[in-house]
Amino acid sequence: MEYREFGRTGWKVSSLMMGTMQFGGDWGDQDDRDSINTMHAALDSGINFFDTADMYGFGKAESIVGRAVKNRRDDVYIATKFGYQWEQFGAACGGEPRIYSGQFVRDAIEGSLRRLDTDYIDLYQAHNCPPEMLASEEWWDEMGKLTQEGKIRSVGVTVGPGDYGVPDAIEAAGHAECGSVMIAYHLLSQLPSRVAFPHLRENGVGIISRGPLATGLLTGAYDKNTVFPENDTRRWWHRDDFLRRLEQAGAFEFLVEDPVKTRAEAALRFVLSNKDISTVLVGMQTPEQVNENVRVAEMGSYDVTQLQQIAELYDSWDEHESWLPAEIKK
Repeated sequence: MEYREFGRTGWKVSSLMMGTMQFGGDWGDQDDRDSINTMHAALDSGINFFDTADMYGFGKAESIVGRAVKNRRDDVYIATKFGYQWEQFGAACGGEPRIYSGQFVRDAIEGSLRRLDTDYIDLYQAHNCPPEMLASEEWWDEMGKLTQEGKIRSVGVTVGPGDYGVPDAIEAAGHAECGSVMIAYHLLSQLPSRVAFPHLRENGVGIISRGPLATGLLTGAYDKNTVFPENDTRRWWHRDDFLRRLEQAGAFEFLVEDPVKTRAEAALRFVLSNKDISTVLVGMQTPEQVNENVRVAEMGSYDVTQLQQIAELYDSWDEHESWLPAEIKK
């Protein structure tokens, strides 16, 4: 397993970061024992960085993470997130304003510490932080106090999807308390690496890259006849935009050559090839998926010629950003 510097923290984190939304049941039913076995497989493979959030399964995912690392806490870095009013609004919390007031942060972190069964959180992140909150000093100050108290070790921000998150990533990096930014970056959204990443690196801010498979578009699992279920947020996608992005994704088929076996592996290898990135967030639901992702991480980077081909293909398109509904851009 490759380990990389995480901004100015001094941490050495695995190039793969395990996402745990699935352990809360947000991707369908998941047996707790299977979740813990998957966590243990990740630990045994050398993955030492785990991302969760208080709203995943309404606290369940945090509890699973806490149980899985209980006897190995000093060997791992735990990142969790806050901001959604899930305790008050449940499944409807996504449609409600996110809150980052001092008292809300205090209440949220106490709940996370309890569920994670730990005395401290390595990385405490504002979940999909909207621009107006990035400019508010109240919660930045509160995070600074929590750091001084030893309840958190570093402060992070997660920002909006892909290219739309670039301005927010740069804004967050301007705050002295900001230790990391999580932003979507993949073959179909390369602007973050060109505009945001250099700025973050210069400010000593760790970069967590999420969404390497572009919400499934880069897996090869979908075609023009795909119809998403009613409860799938991808039903919001504009049909013409979906077809355009699907065609763009297919253009990267040339990357599927030994040792890469699938489009999904090609997409993950591309993101891992960017050494500005501290770690790549990947959801893994089974030990088999852990092994598959670790295998990609051990392939090493694409060479300069391949990366140039990728950049030239991306630059040849007239359109790059997704046509997102206003509620997703926020």
